[in-house]
Amino acid sequence: MRSRIKGTRLPLFIGGFFALAALFFTAAGAFAWKGTMKWSYDAQNSVSGSPLAADGKILIGDSEGRLLALEQKTGSLAWTFSTGSAINGKPASNGQAVFAGTADGRFFSLNIHSGQQLWQFSAPEKNTPGSVWGSPASGGELVYFNSADGKVYAMDGAKGTLVWTFDTGRELRSSPAYSEGLLFVGTYEGIFHALNAKTGKREWGGGSGGPINTAASISDGNVYFGSWDGTLQAVRIKGVIPQWKYSAGESITTTAVPLGNRIFFGTVNGKVIALDRNSGGLLWEFSVPGGVHSAPAVHEGMVFFGSDGGTLFGLDAATGREVWKFQSEREIVSDPLFFEGVLFFGSYDGKVYAFE
Repeated sequence: MRSRIKGTRLPLFIGGFFALAALFFTAAGAFAWKGTMKWSYDAQNSVSGSPLAADGKILIGDSEGRLLALEQKTGSLAWTFSTGSAINGKPASNGQAVFAGTADGRFFSLNIHSGQQLWQFSAPEKNTPGSVWGSPASGGELVYFNSADGKVYAMDGAKGTLVWTFDTGRELRSSPAYSEGLLFVGTYEGIFHALNAKTGKREWGGGSGGPINTAASISDGNVYFGSWDGTLQAVRIKGVIPQWKYSAGESITTTAVPLGNRIFFGTVNGKVIALDRNSGGLLWEFSVPGGVHSAPAVHEGMVFFGSDGGTLFGLDAATGREVWKFQSEREIVSDPLFFEGVLFFGSYDGKVYAFE
């Protein structure tokens, strides 16, 4: 495991002083991290999903199709609902309901307080494989999900009725991302779509040199998306103005997570890379054995991610230096979540963990 930082020169002493001071204060949060386990819950099945915090609970899916609702403070089981097929990705919520898709193509809405089923949807094309591999997105009165049948579905969140579909023409393994009336979707063909979230009409789009199998991220008027050809792109949404491209040299396997002046993402061969969010320039990279399919979470000067080798790492976000790690017994593909000062994630070892 190693971290490599791109070197810079500061011509003036005072500039160097303030740069070091900024680095010190940025890293201060990293040194404050205790990294002690608050609780763990044994799901007794591989935890294939990513956590959502809502209604005082941590909601996460497993490989057997159970959606677990755990008490946020204690980890005790509040309720569970069995869908019968694996749940990947992160659930979505509109405050009253929680939504999740399954590997057999069904999409569920559950009462967030009790876990009681509100409605279920299955695509009408029975002969088309329609697995839901990614995470749904909630926006306004609608909830959205991508299907392996190549379509984006928009559902009325309260009624469970189909509002619109958008056919990309090829299998979808990505997750939709909602922001200010637009829905962003990447496709297996490397096409990037910006859809009108109310109507499903394509507003604009772009492309990449390989499949886009992760969700886009949106911050400060920019949208960021990575692809299997190793390219991360930044586009200004207003006016659809390309900002920069960065080539990682290998497939990008996680959503790129922006925070402050940095953006972080993982790759298929086990790198976590930090770029300058304004220029796309490399700041540092950190390598681990195996791949990284766990999107980073950033909190108080630290960046956290899981590895295919089963380790949850905590790095200094400014330098990429390893500060903390926890070894689980199997791979971690769950995207870690920081909420109210606690780090939550699942592992294929069958456990959901909370650290503080």
